[in-house]
Amino acid sequence: MNTKFRFLVLALVVAIFSVQCSPNSTDTPQIPTTIEQHFKAGTHSFEGVTLPYQETTIQTSQTGKHALVVVLHGQYANGSDNKAQINQDAMIRIWHYLSTNNVKAVMLAPQCSVDHAWDERKQNSEDVTMSECLRSLIDSFINKKPNIDTSRIYIVGYSDGNEPAGGGGVWRMLSDYSDLFAGGMSVAADPDNTISALNVAKTPVLSVKGITDIHAVALTLDSFGDQVRDAGGTLREDIVEERTREAVCREAFSKERLDWLMQFSK
Repeated sequence: MNTKFRFLVLALVVAIFSVQCSPNSTDTPQIPTTIEQHFKAGTHSFEGVTLPYQETTIQTSQTGKHALVVVLHGQYANGSDNKAQINQDAMIRIWHYLSTNNVKAVMLAPQCSVDHAWDERKQNSEDVTMSECLRSLIDSFINKKPNIDTSRIYIVGYSDGNEPAGGGGVWRMLSDYSDLFAGGMSVAADPDNTISALNVAKTPVLSVKGITDIHAVALTLDSFGDQVRDAGGTLREDIVEERTREAVCREAFSKERLDWLMQFSK
């Protein structure tokens, strides 16, 4: 075998091996940059407030019903276009996890208006809060979709701006509707002093924060976490090295963390 032929054979072997081991191969599909084409839009009304949302059903060959994964977007997606929330990096990573790990699930991504906040609380009896709208939306979904496993409803949210946004909304929902969720994950937001540790203790929850995040320390999790654990609850806190809130929100939704969350059921 001459030198030139040996070189060609070696190059071919290296090329085949590279394709098989490349991170771009089908064994490790790359995270997409847009997921709009996988979702369909809808709206839900409650007490005069309209809540736009996007939904998608992830089908697998697994038997049984679908988990319901409710995702509360960050501050930068507030609006009424019913699109901005879908193509945020964190949202894409959650969809990618569900799709590539064969999780049989319905993913629900509502959009908060600029006049409201996910974590708002009722100031008077006439107020309609986002937590009430979200509960109504979830109940409506369960009624319309009998294939949803009500023992596997999860809520995750993240705060990419200076407001608590989706991360704060998770704490609010776990506090207001303590018997609804199988698990929760809050990114870049601490619970404020209106959140009930006793109620939160009824749901396993994961909190992810950046090590330098000055916006997520209104109430440290030290004492709050002690109250949750004293009440028999499960609260995991991950402090990550990312320096910006956007980076924390993007990197928080790893396979390991989402696996941890979705191991729980009611």
